[in-house]
Formats: sequence, C-alpha cells, structure tokens
Amino acid sequence: MDSLEFDLHSQILFSLASTLAKDTATTADDVQRLIRAGPCLPSPSQPSTPQPQANTTKTTNEVGAGPVLAEGGLMTIRHQHALVAQAKFAAESSGQFDNDLIPRLSGYLHSLSNYQYSDGFGLKGRSPADSLTYNLVSNLLTVAGTRPLARQQVLDSIWAYLSKLSSFVFSESADKVCEFVLPSLNGLLAALETSTLEFEPRDFSNLVSHSNAFLSSETAESIRRAILQVKQDSNDTYASRVLSQYAGENIVLSSNRVVLQVLTVKRNMIGCLIHSQRPKTPPSKETAATPGPVDLTKIMRTEYIMSLQFFADMRLFSNELLAQGNVSYEFYYSEILGISLQLASLASVYIRELDDVLPSHISTCLFTQVRVEEFWIHAAGLDCSAFLGINFNEANQEMSALLQQFLVTPSPIFEGPDYALIQACAVERLAQVLKHFAAGEQYAMSTVYALLNTLYSHNTAPGREDCPALDQSILIQENVIAAISRIACVFKSEKITPIVLSMLAQQIRHHSPRLDCIIVSRLTDMALTGSESSFNDITQILSHIAKLSISPDNKPETKDLCEATNACQLRLAKTINKRPEFYSAYLTCLLKLFVEKGVQIQLTVQANKKSQNKINSLSAGLGLLLPVLGTLLSHDDFQPHLRPSKEDAKLFRDAWFHCVLFEFVKDSPWYREWSDSMLLIARKTPAFVSGDLGTNAYLEGDLEYNSVLPRGLLDDQKASMRATLASYLPAQTYDIKSLSSAKVVFLLSVYHVETMRSRQGNCSFILKYFMNSGVNDTGLSNCLEAIADQVINVFMSESQTKVLAHSLDDSVRQQVRNLVIACTHRLKKVSTLSNKWVQRMIVAFPQLMCDKALLTLVLELSELLWLSCENEMTDEYCPNYTFTSPKVGVTISLPDSYPYRRELLSKFVDLTRKWIAAAMAGSPQEVDALLQDYLAESEKIHSGVSRVHMGRTLAARSGKDLVKNHNSFDSLANIPGAILDNSSVFFQEFSARRRYQGEIGGMETFSSAYCTHPGSVLQSQLPALRESLQKMLQQVKADQFVSNKDLANALHRAVSALVTLEKTEEDLVKMIAWIPIYLFTPDSLKIGTSVWNWLITEKPCVEKRLMAEVAAGWAWTSRHQKGLFSPLLDSEDPFRVRMEYAPSDKKARQKAYKVATYLFAPHVIWIEFLSSRFQATRYGNRDMVDIFTRLLHLTFDNGFKMSTHPLAREGRFQLILLGLRLLQTNRMEALIEYRVRSALYKAALSWFELSPRWSFGGNRMISKNEARVMREFGQALEQDKIFLDTVLSSMQSCDTPSGISNNYIFTDNMNRDAIVRKHTQYRRLLSLLTENELNRLGVWSIPLVLSGATAPEVNVQEKSISEEGWRNMVRFAWNESPTLAIQLMSRFKNMVIASELSRLLAWDPYAAVHDADAIQILLGEGAFRYATAQLKYLLFWQPVPSITAISYFQPAYHNNPMILQYAMRSLEHSPVEVVFFYVPQIVQALRHDDLGYVEKYIMRAARVSQLFAHQIIWNMNANMYKDNNSEVPDPLKPTLDRIIANIVSGLSGEAKSFYEREFQFFNQVTSISGTLMPLVKKTKPEKKKKIDEEMAKIVVDVGVYLPSNPEGVVIDIDKRSGRPLQSHAKTPFMATFKVRKTRQDSDVGKAIIKRGAGDSEDDDEESAPKTYDVWQSAIFKVGDDCRQDVLAIQLIAVFKNIFTNVGLDLYLFPYRIVATAPGCGMIDVIPNSISRDQLGREKVNNLQDYFVTKYGGMDSIEYQKARNNFIQSVASYSVISYLLQFKDRHNGNIMIDDEGHVIHIDFGFILDISPGGINFESSPFKLTTEMVQIMGIGVEDQGYRWFCELCVKAYLACRPYAEQIIQMVALMLESGLPCFRGETVKRLRSRFQLDRSERAAADFMKEKIDESHLNKRTVLYDSFQMATNGIPH
Repeated sequence: MDSLEFDLHSQILFSLASTLAKDTATTADDVQRLIRAGPCLPSPSQPSTPQPQANTTKTTNEVGAGPVLAEGGLMTIRHQHALVAQAKFAAESSGQFDNDLIPRLSGYLHSLSNYQYSDGFGLKGRSPADSLTYNLVSNLLTVAGTRPLARQQVLDSIWAYLSKLSSFVFSESADKVCEFVLPSLNGLLAALETSTLEFEPRDFSNLVSHSNAFLSSETAESIRRAILQVKQDSNDTYASRVLSQYAGENIVLSSNRVVLQVLTVKRNMIGCLIHSQRPKTPPSKETAATPGPVDLTKIMRTEYIMSLQFFADMRLFSNELLAQGNVSYEFYYSEILGISLQLASLASVYIRELDDVLPSHISTCLFTQVRVEEFWIHAAGLDCSAFLGINFNEANQEMSALLQQFLVTPSPIFEGPDYALIQACAVERLAQVLKHFAAGEQYAMSTVYALLNTLYSHNTAPGREDCPALDQSILIQENVIAAISRIACVFKSEKITPIVLSMLAQQIRHHSPRLDCIIVSRLTDMALTGSESSFNDITQILSHIAKLSISPDNKPETKDLCEATNACQLRLAKTINKRPEFYSAYLTCLLKLFVEKGVQIQLTVQANKKSQNKINSLSAGLGLLLPVLGTLLSHDDFQPHLRPSKEDAKLFRDAWFHCVLFEFVKDSPWYREWSDSMLLIARKTPAFVSGDLGTNAYLEGDLEYNSVLPRGLLDDQKASMRATLASYLPAQTYDIKSLSSAKVVFLLSVYHVETMRSRQGNCSFILKYFMNSGVNDTGLSNCLEAIADQVINVFMSESQTKVLAHSLDDSVRQQVRNLVIACTHRLKKVSTLSNKWVQRMIVAFPQLMCDKALLTLVLELSELLWLSCENEMTDEYCPNYTFTSPKVGVTISLPDSYPYRRELLSKFVDLTRKWIAAAMAGSPQEVDALLQDYLAESEKIHSGVSRVHMGRTLAARSGKDLVKNHNSFDSLANIPGAILDNSSVFFQEFSARRRYQGEIGGMETFSSAYCTHPGSVLQSQLPALRESLQKMLQQVKADQFVSNKDLANALHRAVSALVTLEKTEEDLVKMIAWIPIYLFTPDSLKIGTSVWNWLITEKPCVEKRLMAEVAAGWAWTSRHQKGLFSPLLDSEDPFRVRMEYAPSDKKARQKAYKVATYLFAPHVIWIEFLSSRFQATRYGNRDMVDIFTRLLHLTFDNGFKMSTHPLAREGRFQLILLGLRLLQTNRMEALIEYRVRSALYKAALSWFELSPRWSFGGNRMISKNEARVMREFGQALEQDKIFLDTVLSSMQSCDTPSGISNNYIFTDNMNRDAIVRKHTQYRRLLSLLTENELNRLGVWSIPLVLSGATAPEVNVQEKSISEEGWRNMVRFAWNESPTLAIQLMSRFKNMVIASELSRLLAWDPYAAVHDADAIQILLGEGAFRYATAQLKYLLFWQPVPSITAISYFQPAYHNNPMILQYAMRSLEHSPVEVVFFYVPQIVQALRHDDLGYVEKYIMRAARVSQLFAHQIIWNMNANMYKDNNSEVPDPLKPTLDRIIANIVSGLSGEAKSFYEREFQFFNQVTSISGTLMPLVKKTKPEKKKKIDEEMAKIVVDVGVYLPSNPEGVVIDIDKRSGRPLQSHAKTPFMATFKVRKTRQDSDVGKAIIKRGAGDSEDDDEESAPKTYDVWQSAIFKVGDDCRQDVLAIQLIAVFKNIFTNVGLDLYLFPYRIVATAPGCGMIDVIPNSISRDQLGREKVNNLQDYFVTKYGGMDSIEYQKARNNFIQSVASYSVISYLLQFKDRHNGNIMIDDEGHVIHIDFGFILDISPGGINFESSPFKLTTEMVQIMGIGVEDQGYRWFCELCVKAYLACRPYAEQIIQMVALMLESGLPCFRGETVKRLRSRFQLDRSERAAADFMKEKIDESHLNKRTVLYDSFQMATNGIPH
C-alpha cells in the first residue's frame, strides 16, 4: 500500500531512516535533522492529537518543530517523503525517541486534512491522503506491537482519527469528502486490515464504537450524495479526478466500499482474537463470554445479527440487480455477501453459539445460481462451512456433507474461468473438516468410499461420448478425484493413501483422456505427502504411463497422457526438495525409466526397421526425460555423485550410453534444446566405475555384456563412433582401433560427461576413474588419460577466459585444492596424474599459491605425509591408514606400504618447493607474508615423535630460498669463499613481526585486563600476574585440568615479565618451575622445559634459583612416585594376573602403550633438559654441578623405586648415562665420588635384577632409542675412570703424589685399592649385562637375518669369560644381590651359572627368600637335593605363581610338608580370580593329594567364590569317568564325589539358592540333547521342531549364567535359535542367549592420564554405559570329550596374555569351552565368522579372491586392514601350532572372521597324537599358497616380512614362560586325555629351544617358517581331506 513514488530522493531518505533506526549511536540531533526535512505541524489552534503522556521527557519543540504551519499550508512531495521516513524510523527504532515521535506522528495523522496537496497524482494512483494515512497508521501500529508502553496511546489516536473521519462525512464539502475523507479512510482501514498487531478485546470494542457510524444508512447516504454531486459537477475538479483515478484501478470509492472495508477489518480482528486468546481446547459457553478484560459477548451477538442482516440485505439487493441486468463490480455486493457471512461465522465461533440461520445462509451461498465469473460468494461459503465444521463438533458431519454435496452437484461455477480455484478451495475445506472430525480417519475413509462410488456412477460408457451430460459428469469426476487425493494428502494415513492410490490408478485409461491427465496430476500431488512406499508406487505408475510414448499404440489421447505425465514428472522433480528423503528413490526410478525406454526403442528399431523419421520421433520421447532428470539434479542439497550406490552408478552409465547412441550429445537441435539439462545431469553424474570395491576388476565383462549396448550395431554406426572418438583423442587413434564397440561407447560417454562437468568448474572428478582397478586391466587406461588431459584443457581454457574477464572464482581454487589433495592419494596412478595437472595449473596460474588456504593446505599435506612415514617407526605392525589435519580440515588415506609412503613424500615435497617458487617469482612479498603467517599460526606443541614438522620446515626453507634468490646475489656470485645466504632476513622479519605483535598484544592484554592506575604497565600488572600464577598453581595442586594453551600462555607471559624486569621476582621463578612439575604431563614438561631454557638464556642470573627449584621438583616426583618412580605399571608375570578368555584387543593394547608413554614421557623430556643444561654448565658453574650431583645421587639411591615397565628402560639409563658423564667431567671429593658411583652402579644393576624385558609395543623409534642409550651407556662405562684423589680432611699425608695414602680408609673398611677393585667388578658385570641387553634388543629390532647378511656380533665379552670367571661373576653378583645372580640364568645359557647358583643357594637359602624364581633352583625338577633345614625357609619364601604352586602337589616332590605348605600359601596368596583359570589343573592335582591340601584349598576357594565352586563342580563331573558313556569310573571319582557333596552342603542362604538356580537352568538346556536321542535318525527340521519345543519351556531365572561366560548374566533366550548340528550318532545342538556383561574399566589408565588430557576415545569410553548386552551362541555337545579342547583353549589364552604383556601386535581368540560332564561340554560360537571349508563350498577358489570380494581391491584401505589382521592372526596361531603341535588343520577347522582374522578351532589332535595315528602333517604349521598369496611371496614383500618377524617375536616372547606352560601340560598327564603319549613334556620343552640364545632361537623359528612355506605334505593332507570328507581346499 505504500504509494509514494520511490524516486531517488525517497530511496535515500527511507534508507537513511532505516539506518538511523538500527544504529545504536543515533542521537537526538540526527532525529532532529530528519524531522526538519518534513512538514511543519499545524498551529495549536488547529485540531491535533491528544496530549502526550505525563512521563514525556522531551517536548515536540525540543526535537525541533520548525515554523508553525498556517491554515492551508502546502505539503510538497518531498514533505510527504520526509513524513513517511519519520514514520519508518519510529517503527524500526528501538523506542528511545518514542516520547517525541509518537505525539508528533499522531499530530501529523490528525492534521492531514489541514494541509494542501499539489494538484495531481504523482503517487502511483493513490491520493496523498490515502498514502500518508496508510503509512502513518501502519507504522504506528508497528510501534504499538513492539512497544507495549506506547500501545494504548497509539490506538487511542487511531480510533480518534477514525471518529474524526466519520464526522467529516457530514461536516465537510462534497469535494473534501471525495478528495480527502474517502481516500484517507481507505488508507486507514487498509492499514488496519493488513496489520499484524495482536488485537485485544478492548481494541475490538473501540473499533466497533468508532466504526459503526460508517455502517449507518445516514453515513452511506451522505457519502452517496457527495459522490453524486462531484460527478454531476461539470468542472474538472481535483475531487472528480480522484474518483476517476481510483475507478481506473477497479477501486470504486463508495459507501459500499466503506462498508466492505469496515466489515473486513472486523472479520480480521475477530479472527485474531480467536487465534490469540482462545484456549487450545474449545472453551465452554460460560468462559467464552469473557476471553479478556472486556466482555464482548453482547457486542459479538450484535455483530452476528448485524452481519446476517447485511447478508440478507445484500442478497435482496443483488437479486434486484440481477433482475435488472445491472451487475457491476462497483457495488461490491458479492464481496459484502462473503465478508458478512465470514463475520457472522467468526462471531458465532467466538461466543460458541450456533443456530440454524447461519448454516442455511451458507447453503444458500453454495447452491444459489450466480454469475459464473463471481466465485467470491462460493469461496466465502466454503470457508464458513469449514470454519463451523472445525469449531463445532455438532456441525462437523453436516458441514462435511454440505461440502461433499457441493462437489458432486453440477453448478455453473465449475464451468467458469475460476473453476480451478473454487475446486481447490472446496476440496481443501472438506479435507480440513474431516481432519478435525472426532473419528477423523474412520470418517474420512467413509467419505473416500462415498466419493469413489460417485466417481464410478459417473463413468462414461463407450459410445456415449456425445451425451449432453458428459461435460457435467466429467466436472463432477474431476471434483471427486481432487477431493479424495486432497484427503489423502492431508491425512497422510497408511490406510487412506494406499486405498486412494489404488483406486485412482485403476481408473487410468478407463475415462476420458482429460480425466486421465487429471488423475495423473492428482497422483503427483499425493506423491510428496505420503510414505516412501506410496511415493514409489506413484512414480512407478508415472513411469508405466511414460513408456506408452514408445508403444505401437500411438493414438492422440495417448500422446496427451504421456505429455501430461512428463509435465507431472517435471513438476515432481521441481518440488521434491520438500521431501529430500525421496531424492534417491525418484532418481533411481527416472534413470530406470530412461534406460528401459532406450532399450525398448532399440528393440523396436531393430525389429520393425523403422524409418529415420520414426526413430527420431521415438528418440524425442526419450529425450523428454532429460529436463526432468536435470531439474531433479538441480537441487543443491542433492549430491548423488558423491556417494552413489552401485545401482545408481550403473544406471547413470547406461543412461549416458543411450545419450551417445541416440546422439543427444552431438551438435543438433536436440542438443541445443536439452543442453542445459545435460549439463545439470553431467554435473551430478557419478563416476561410471567406483573406486574401492574389488568387483571393479570385472569392468570389462560388465561392459561387453551390458544389456543397454545393442548387439546388432551396424558397421557404419560402429565406424562413426570410433571416428568420433578418434577425433576427440587423435593421439590414441591406434589404441582406439583395437577397442570393442562397448569400450568405445564407454569412452565417449566419459568424454562428454567429464568435459561438460569441466565446463562447469569441476575437472578433478575425472580422477575417480583411475581409482578403479578394472580400468587398467581393460586397456582403457591410455584413452582415459587422454580424456583426462582434454578435461584439464577445457577447464584451463575456461579459467583463462575468466582470468581475462577478471572473474576467476573460488571454483578454480577448489579444483586445485582437490587435485593437490589427490597428489597424496594411496594409488600411484592417481597421485602421478594429479601431480602433472597441478603442475600445469601452477605454471599457468602461479599466483594460485598466493592463496593462503591453498598454501597452508600444501604445507599441511607435506606434514601428513611425513607423519605417515614416521608411523613406520612408531607402530610398525599396526599402520595408521588415515592422517588428519584439523588446521585445513583434510584427512588422507594411505596404504600400509612404507616404501610408497616415502616415495610419495619425496615427490610431494619436491613439487611443493617448485610450486612455491613459481609463486615467489611473481609475488615474492605476498608469499613471504603467507609463509610467515603459517609459521606464526602453527601449534607450539608438536605431536610427532621425531620433533620434525615438515610443513614448518618447508615454510622456513622456502622463506630462505626467497631471500636467496634476490637479484643482488648475482653480482656477488664470483666472490671466493663467500657464503651467499641471507636467509637471516626472512627470520629477522619473522622474529620482528612476532616480537612487535607480542609487544602490542601484551600491552593490550595487560592494559585491558589488569590496568587500574597510570604508571608502568608491567610493574602495575605484577600483582595480577602473580595472582594468576598462584591460582593456576592451586589448580594443578588440586589435580584440576589446565589446558596446554592456558599453561603455555601463563608461563610465557610470566617469563616475558621476568626477562623484562630488572629485579628478579623469586616467587614467580618458583611458580614457573613448579606449575609444569605439579601438572606432570608430557605437554606440560615440554612447555616447562622450553620456558626454563628461555628464562635461563635471557636472564642467566636466575639459573641457580630456577635449577634449585627444578631439582626440588625432581625430588618431589620421586617421593610422590611420579613417572619413572611410579609403580602403577610395574611389569607383572602374566601367570600372576588374571587370565582372560577373550579375543586380542588391539584398542586395549594401543591404550596400554599410550598410558605407558604418557607416564614416562615427562621424565624423558625432563632428562633431556637436564642433560642439555649439564653440558652447557659443567665447565663454568660449580654450583650447578653440585645441584646435578645432589639430584642424581638422590635418584640413584632411589633406583629401587623406579618402574620395572619395559618403556622405563630408556629414561632409567639416560639418567645413569648422565651420572657417568657427571663423574667423568667433575672432580668430586673422594667419599662423594665413591658414594655417587656406587649408587649409580647399583641403580644400573637394579634393572638387571628384573627378568629380561623385550621392547614394549611396535614403536621402532623407541626400540632404537633404547638400543642407542644402552650402547652409549656401555661406551661410557668402558671410559669410566675412578679418581678418588681428593679428600676433604684435616689430616695431611704425603705418601703418594696425590696426597692420599693407599691405606686411607674411606668407608666400610675399604681403602682406595679395594674400592677400585670393587668398582672394576661392578663395571665388568655391568658391561657383560649391557652387552647381553644390546644383543636382546638387537634380536628384537632385527628378528630376521636376510640371506647374505650376518647378524651383528655383540657377545664378545660373554665368549671371552672362562669357567672360573663365570663362577667369580656369579659370586660377585650374589654378594650384591641374589636376585641379580639368579637372573643371570635367564640371560646366559651357561651351565656353570646354574651349578654355582645351586651351591650358593644351598649355602645360604635365606639370602634369596625374597625371590620366587630361586625356588626353581632350590627344588629343581623335584629331586630331593636339600635337607629340611634348608627347606624351612619356604615358610616365608616369596610365593610362586599359582600354576607353579599347583605343580608342587605332584609326586615328584614326595608330599614334603614344607613344600606342600609353601604351595598352599602361594595358592592362597593369589586371588581366587587368578586361580580360577587353573581349575582343570587343580582337579588333576587331587590325584596325589594324600594329605588333603588341595581339597582344603578347593573348599576355601569355593566359600570365597561361588563361581569358582560352580566351575570346579562342572570340571569334577567331567572327570568322573574315563569314557564318554560314563561306564568306566576314574579312580578319582570317590574323591570328587566327596568334595562336590561337601561344597554343596556347605552352601546356604543366597549362595545355595544361586547354585540351585544355575544348575537347574543349565540342566534344562543340556537335557535337550537327551530329548533329541530318539530323533537321531530324523531330519533336521524334525529335530529343529523338537528343540524349539524344549527351549520354549525354559524360564530364565535371576542371575543365571552360561558356564562359558561366568562374567555375564543370561537375561533372555532366543527361543527360535535352536539348531541341530551334523552328527551321525550324537545330538549336538546350538542355541543363542542374550548375555548382559559389565564393562571392565582400567583405573590405572584413568589415574595416569588426567581427565581431559587424553583423546576423545577416552572420553567416549568413560561415557559409555557400564553394562552392555550381547547375543551369544553356544554349542552343547553330548558324547564328545571336550577336556582336550579345554586344555588347548586354556593354553591359547595363556599365549594371548603373554603376547599382550609384551605389547605384541598379534591376534588370538581363545573362545570358551567348558566340560560339564563325562562326554558333555559347552562351546562358545565364534561370532561373525565363516570356515574356510564353507567358503570352498560357496565356490571361493582362494582366499585372495574372497578378500578382494569382501574388502575391496588390493589397493583399498579395507583390504589392507583385513590383510594386516590376517597376518597378525596367522603369525600367532602358526607359532602356537608348532609349539602345541596342532594337527588335523584342514579347512573345516580354520575360521575367518569379518575383520580378516584367522581363528583355529577343533583341537582333537594336539601334542603327541595325529589323525589315524600317522603324523601326515609333518610341517611345523600350516602355511599354504593362498595364505602366502595374501601376505606376499617372499621376505622382500612387506606383508610376508611382517609375518616372519611376528612369528619370531611371538616365539621369543613365549620362551621365558616355557616352564609355566610345561607345568600346565604336565599337570594334565594323568587325566587320560589321548594327546599324551610318552615323552610329551620332553618334546614340548625341546620345541622351546631353551638352551639357545635369542639370536639362535630367532634363526630356529625362521627355519620352521621356511620349512612350513608351501609344504607339500600340507597340500597333500588338504587333498586327502577333500577326497575322504569332502572338505574343499
């Protein structure tokens, strides 16, 4: 309604008003200037607005009113603009000037009649009075809506002005009424009509009281007379021109228009009241009368009566006019009829009263004959009927019936031009009424059926097309179809929609063509409102109809239907973004339709030999789908090309094949018509081949047998396509000649799609074709490369055009970014092509590298590649495949081939330097600034272990090259000896920038955060800085989390202050030292040592103070057991901890490594700092040397506190190495030297008191560091020179040149010579042990000695020691530490050591009572070598592991009471959870328990643990008999019966109840096998039925568990999961149980890694629920002795725990097996796995094909992950298979899980037995061709080398625990298991090769690998199994 002409002046003024309103800095002066631009207010004598409120702070004159307006003043067009601008400002401002503006604007409103306006209409057809009134009132209403305090003031002013206008009708002249009153009233009522203000009841009351005057007959008559008088005036007055102007725009200023507008405002206001004030549930009649503070009941009743009277009057008046034939729009009779009816309906709803009159009037409206072109009355009637039906339940059915009747009753209204509008309104209102019906869906169904009956009743029979009633029937049918489809759309019901859909679909092609088109259109309306199923049905219907366009039946009506269908498909494609979840389904449907139509056209052409014109006609029908596809793919939120399904990729490919075959892509009229659509399709087309799946290898077959490509292509057509392709790729003409037609079409399709895509700014997508393994295999590679070059050419050409037009957009940078990322692709082909193309682009557009984002990306990618290479050193056998840079938001995936990673890094770094150099050549300063920004923004703490950041290195190097390449160097190039390098300029600029940025930033930070008074900023901020540090100190003391950023900022800020201040603030120094120490994390120590170095360098005077605090902090870590001094991760014998039956957990292993490195890294970083400071100060600062001396002496004295974890080795010996260097470079007082050296040697020897430790985990860098430190320690040890020449004493002696007598006693009654001899012995022993440690580390680091190479010889000292020398060495070690002497046996394979230790132990057993390993020497193999006097020390000897203690109950130890008591004490020392694992061995120990010790322990343990009691009862039951049929009792049976009875009788209360529940539950399950025995010969379905019947009877009781899963509780059973298993005479079956387990959290890890300092995985684990449910399947066997399998799985679990203890990357799955009774047992099913035998039955020829099919091509990451899992599992099982002699390793006993792990099952033949008693499988373990094929064919291949290395390491890791493993087997020898034959233990021990050194053992294992590699006996055994048992191989 804003009718002011928006010329330049108005636009500027309105923009200024809006800007001032939104600007918070707007002042009163700004508002005054805006006011001065407007007209003056009238003089006080003139009528004006009501006075402002009393709280007005500024008067109008204070704002600036200008001169007072005299009567008859002129308001120019500029004044009008200014007045509207003021109103806009008031509406858009926040209200700070309301006290001035609201009275002023109200004054203007009331004074509009006092102005004179320019004679004319420069106001877009509206008079100034109309426009100004509208703008003033509408903006004032906005103010009222946004500022509640001004609301009533504004509305009162408006109501007053409305009353003033009503008085003007009578008081003003006719001209004034026509030229001002009526236009102003029009603007006022229009503003009220369109206002969004939420009106209140009192507002409606005011409206009624001030507007009803306009509804009186007197007012109407007065207006009529005024208009008539102006029209009759012969003069051309302004008033007459106003009337004519409005009439010209179909707005007749009349009394009826005034009535219409007043009624409309009332209608809108009542609607607002109902919407805003009515409760959600309809109010009662009592409460409805008072919806607000004003009671409107009476007013509403009056309005109801008045509106109905208006309706009756206007109905009578309209009838009279119709009778006279004088119907004109100027009377507004239809509008008033409709509005009055709507007003009556709203009033009726408001007062909740409904009579019969209103529905009668509504019916009259709907069914009275009126002029066809006037549908307003019908629309109002429809609205009212719906409104009443929705709001009155009693009228719902009546109104819905009325609406139905309206739709099915013939009426002229359906024949007019507005038919569609009235139909849409009617069906919408009917659906709304039905939706609000009490029984909505049910009643809607009835309505739908009724309407469908109507539809059927109007069916047109054949031959009746000329019937006169046909048109009416069709109209009714259209209404019905529209109604039922709209009902379905509104209800979105799973019941209604399918019915409507089905019924409408059945009607297609059974009515007139027009009706068919309407049905199709309505189905399209329904498509986006229903379920996905309905959507698919509708799209299929559309597709079916669309296929008719190519059918032989080519009738005109079919053509019309197909065109309508195509239009509907296009409309659906445009609007489908409302339901984006349907994108993919619709795309698939359209592509299938396109492909099927294309195939049908081909078949039609071939079959009927159609003419070219006919072919063109059919092809045109196919091409019509291109715009539909293009429209669908134009939606920005639909990206099907990014992650397409296989089906969609194939459909797109087939669709483009058709485009090529039908020549849509050629330059033709079709192409010009559909080119835009094809461009859209090309942009979203996925690659025709996918990049990761192994099925891509079958690309050639897929092309050659593609159903889209016709077999019968004519030779000239083939030649034409081949020639076309050759014209595109001239350099590949020779290759094209040999290509098949299918490949030619494929290449043409790729060419057109990718060139189109490239024109739209995407050239990198072509790379996806080279990610497919089938591309190279099909001979397409060269042609695709040529196409790719063309794509790049097109892209560069388009980009050049943009460059010339200076419009190069971000798409170019995005493509370069994509290509740069592709340069680091895992596939060499992709990387090579990307390198080439990026190089071309950089050469063409070198300034692309001036883009900060792109330059940062390149540098970050180089860092990621470096990290990938570094990964080889950090975790060799578990590669990290993905590397992420959060800085640029990029993740790259790389293969596990480290040579390829190194090659990739080398090439990329070289290219990066070239790209940066190219950019530097043109824009050196810009690149310089970007490089410096990159360096400045890099993280302060680098996560890489090598401390090399390749990105920063390249940036620094490039900066150096920049200044080096400066032109000034040319003239200096010939100066001899000159170093032409001024890279210092780059770094000087960088440092200066950072310095001054820091200065300014620091000043701003200090000033803004702390400054409260003038003076020195730094001095004034010291208290605040001190307080900040103290607060952080308290935080870290309280173990609260402090971020690295906060820590670094605080410490750097504090050091900056200390460096700047002249006076040393010692408290700051102390806090700088202690904060990172208290925090004690790797990052905190990195930051701490960095700032310590900075402070010492910049301010040397604080060094002593700082280092004293650092030394004190070191002592604090020792006292509080931090880092190296922490016992949390001390290594434990795996036989002393709980063994678990669970698969190897790679995440747990990695977390254990992470926790360990996190624990020790702070001290390692700290030691590096100390070593560096020592080297810097050792020559010139005695005080510092003393500090180091005290620190190290304290550390060595506490050496026994240091961690025994393998990863603590590096830190420990770095400290000792520092101590040796201190001793060599510092002359100490002799006694101090002696004590420090002695403590150092003892600290070093304390490491060798431990059992030998391998390097933990797969971090080669740490292994190398350990070896380096040990090597440097050995060298320093050799160079250690003993001085002892300075004595601090009051005595003087001149016996020796040094002034110290040789007889001078230092300490411990030792003189200098004795000390030298003792330390020399220390040194010799340490040198020997260090050599051995280096040898072990060398074997671990290089487990394989390749052919032609020799292992490094480091056993020089060991070989040079004589037998007597060994005895002396052992005796010296014994005197220092018996534990150290005993560990010599584990390090050196020398019998002299064992004999000497035996002698020493016999001489003084008490010396070794703290060492459990000494028991092995003391007791030997059971030979009774020592007297009782020596064995008495067993009473307080350190306990041995549980399995060793159990072995002491064997006859070899003659039931010696001392030994038995010791064994008993050792067992009781171990937690029951640990002994729990050895239940089978404990039961066997009862065979010789003559004194009852074992039974006694069993009874005690059963009382402690109910689970132990249950498990041992089951195991005892399994050992009752020697046979499976329980016929031959075992001699142990009476003992077992007695113990079981005692255990059960000892239970009471809850324990007994638990026992009964558990055994009853398990017996119910196992008894199912018994019920199956009568059915043993029956079919599997019969057995299955019986199992289901029995399982349905089982009730899961509280707390019961599966014997194989005691850590979980059974909460449910899958009653339908029972399955009988294959067996000839037995009845095993399988069932599935739901088990609830509790997650076991490691408190150690949480204690070490502070909360928030870890990664997100730790946080995820902590937030994970403590319990979780799994479905566990189990096999229940009857008639099979499972005890041997139990032993095998038990041993596998032992090996798994040994490997985990060492941190080896190996996989084992010791699944659970429990023997519960003679010949009975329970076996857990391995989840998500399949046997190799089953794969063979599924026609999998070899594992390589299976892996490629399941995980993708060999280049895919998933394949490589699976291959790595395969290697780790095969390696571990191979070693175990050799040690335990697993036989019968056919493919039925080898499982493969979903992750690629190999798992062995079925251990019926182990140790000494083989199938058939013949050792046919002579190979150490199974290593077949297909296994090797996956890993690699030789040691040169990384995978096979990993396998060999892991086998060797697994073997080496097992050997130290050989005796415990042998003990477990030996305890079972008398169990009667068939695997024991003769010398089982002896042969088992020999396989461990315990007499060999580590290198010899490694070589031995490598020989076994070579022996197993492709062993012919293995192949023959698999063939034998195939022939005899049908097991594929």
